[in-house]
Amino acid sequence: MPAEWAPHDCCWMGWPVHAMWGRDLDRIEAEYTAVAHAIRRFEPLKMLADPAVAPRARSRLGGDVEVIEVPMDDAWLRDSGPSFVLGNGALAAVSWRFNGWGGANPDFAKDAMLGEFVAGQAGAPVVTSALAMEGGAIAVDGAGTLLTTDTVVFNPNRNPGITRAKAEAEFARTLGVSKVIWLPGNRHEFGTDGHVDGIACFVREGVLLFEEDLDDAGGLSATSRANLVALEGQTDAAGRRIEILRMTSAPAAGAAGKGDWGTSRSYINFYIANGGIVMPSFGLPADDAARDAVAAAFPGREVVQVPVPVLATGGGGIHCITQQQPAV
Repeated sequence: MPAEWAPHDCCWMGWPVHAMWGRDLDRIEAEYTAVAHAIRRFEPLKMLADPAVAPRARSRLGGDVEVIEVPMDDAWLRDSGPSFVLGNGALAAVSWRFNGWGGANPDFAKDAMLGEFVAGQAGAPVVTSALAMEGGAIAVDGAGTLLTTDTVVFNPNRNPGITRAKAEAEFARTLGVSKVIWLPGNRHEFGTDGHVDGIACFVREGVLLFEEDLDDAGGLSATSRANLVALEGQTDAAGRRIEILRMTSAPAAGAAGKGDWGTSRSYINFYIANGGIVMPSFGLPADDAARDAVAAAFPGREVVQVPVPVLATGGGGIHCITQQQPAV
């Protein structure tokens, strides 16, 4: 599986359709539009849309974004869509067994079909996996190293009884990785059960960016500390000791949650585009420091912040709603 900073042919997104947005529908559509247009500056973008909302998507997005109609339940395409891989110079798409984040969202039958649908649209053969998982649960360096969390892969709501050896063998088969780094994750995170894309990501081979989550007293939270300890001293597939860069999430007082899903305070939940980074902002003083940290981690890329306070109340960020298709 190529690293996310490798060249892309395009980015895939899905238009919001879930009833959870209620009176915030107009605002969430505006945020998705802003994210799509920011990414479109760097690379082509294709937007999936349920037929019921496709006219609204086309009206909002304009003519430079292709809208493709398909039945959908929700719009977190990182998780319901495929994970693209390259093998022998050809594109393929890994379709995970999507079960609505372990049943956190019981309405997922349509989204469970999106992996194969997007693969078909991209002209990519499907590699079917028996793992119940989501794309937000993995991060790769493109050179054989994968980062994931215990609280997702070994959760009984996804893969009851699976062993570490079997999980690693499946990652090797589907993604071509030879080294898996396991983080504890976050068992307190309702919804995703602790996706790695809100914790850390690789920025280049041998280097990753870790997002520190601070507690109310301004110190490292227990969950964040456990994940950092698990990372320290790790080596990648090439045997190099991994360098850890750090940034800080938005403060907990930044926004209130939406129902049981809580609020994403993650700045690291960004999209790496061709020549750019499209990352969240929340209208907080911490936004500037987060932007500077990401810019330092990705020299030579333009960093664009998009305000996504409503998206955050749904429990996710910009990485959660996007999926890169690597260039062949």
